[in-house]
Amino acid sequence: MALGLVVMCVAGGTVPTAAQARPVLDWLQYDSTALNEYAVNQDTGDSARHSIDPAWAPEAQQRSAKLVMLLIPKRSEIAYSTSVNTILQVFRQHGVPTRFSVWFYDEDDAVAREALDWAYAQPVDLIMSVGSVATAYLHKHHRGHRIPAVTSASKDPVASGQVANAQTGSGTNIAYTSINVATDTLVAYLRRLVPGLTTIGVMYSRDNTSALRTQVQPLHDAANVLGLTVIDISVEDEAAAAAELDSAMPSGLDAMRRSDADLQRSVLLVTGSTPVYERIDQVNRHAGRVPVVSMLPDVVRPGLDSALLSIGVNLSSAVALAAVYAKDVLLGEANPATLPVGMVAPPDLAINFQVAERIGIAIPFSFFESATFVYDPTGRAVIEFGQRVGG
Repeated sequence: MALGLVVMCVAGGTVPTAAQARPVLDWLQYDSTALNEYAVNQDTGDSARHSIDPAWAPEAQQRSAKLVMLLIPKRSEIAYSTSVNTILQVFRQHGVPTRFSVWFYDEDDAVAREALDWAYAQPVDLIMSVGSVATAYLHKHHRGHRIPAVTSASKDPVASGQVANAQTGSGTNIAYTSINVATDTLVAYLRRLVPGLTTIGVMYSRDNTSALRTQVQPLHDAANVLGLTVIDISVEDEAAAAAELDSAMPSGLDAMRRSDADLQRSVLLVTGSTPVYERIDQVNRHAGRVPVVSMLPDVVRPGLDSALLSIGVNLSSAVALAAVYAKDVLLGEANPATLPVGMVAPPDLAINFQVAERIGIAIPFSFFESATFVYDPTGRAVIEFGQRVGG
C-alpha cells in the first residue's frame, strides 16, 4: 500500500543566493516524549532532512502510516522544536500512526520549492504550514491544488488578506488557523481590567509588517466602533530600538493624556514586535503606573521585568489546534474549504501579581480562574500551563 504524505511548512522565505549551501538541520531538539514514542532518524543522507516513524504503533499500522513532512525555514530552536514536538504529541494522543519527514530550507525558496515538488511527486495527502511566512508561501504557490493544506502558528489570515472572513472557510484546499486573538475579544478583556477604558497605546516595530497588518491595523479599524482612542508608539527596527523607545514612549504617553489626562483609563499594549517586547523593562520604566499588557504570553514572567498581563495564545496551544485540524482533514473528517479559521478560545492569560502590586491595580478574579500562567506577589509561579504548582 502506498504511503500517504503530509507536508508542513514552518515560516520563512527569502530570495536565495545562487551559491547558498545546502541547509543543515542539526539544531532541532526532540523532547523525551517524542524520542520515546517515535524512531527519529537524523542521518537520512540529506543534511536538510530528518525522518520520523511512529514506533508506538503496531508494525502493520506503521507500514500503512501517513507521512507528514515538516518544512522549516530558518533556525529557531525553541519555537520550531516546540512546534514539531507538539505536532508529534497530538497525532500520538489521537492514535493516528503517522510518519514525518522534516525538511529545513534555511530561507532558500529553491529548497522550499524542491520540498513541494517532492511532496507532489509522492503524492502527499496534506500540506501544513507553520508560521506566517510559510502560510503566505502556500497561499501563493499551493492554493487551488488538489492536495489539502492546513496552516498553523500564523497570524490572522483575514487581516493578511488570505480569507474573506473567519467564519465561512476559505472555499479552497487550504484551512487556516490563527495565533491572534480577535480584536473585540481583546478589547473586552482590557475593559474588564480597566473599567471605563478610553485609550490604548499600541506598541510595535514599523518594520514588522505582520504585526502591523494583523495586530495594529485591526485595532485602528475597530477604534471608532469600540469608542476608543488608539495611539501609535513605534520604533523603526532592532538596531535603534532602545534609543527610539526613550523618545517614542514619552511622546506617546503625552498623546494618550489628550484623551485621558491622568492615564487612569489607559493601557499600553505590546504587540508581537521583537524590538519592543524584548525591552519590557525599558517599557515599564516609562509606563509608570499605566498597565502594560502583552499580546504574547512569554512577555509575562517572574519578577518585575515583565508585562502585567498577557492576552494571547501560547504557541503550543495554537499548534495543537492546527494539528487537530490537520488530523481531521487527513482522516477525511473535515473539509478544508469549509472549516472556519481555527482560533484558540478563550485566549491564554498570563498574570504577574508582583507587577500588579507595584502599579496598584486589581486583577479580576475571573482572570485568575482561567489563567494559563500566574506569578504571585513574591514572583513565585503558582499556575503553569493551567495547572496549580507548589504548595
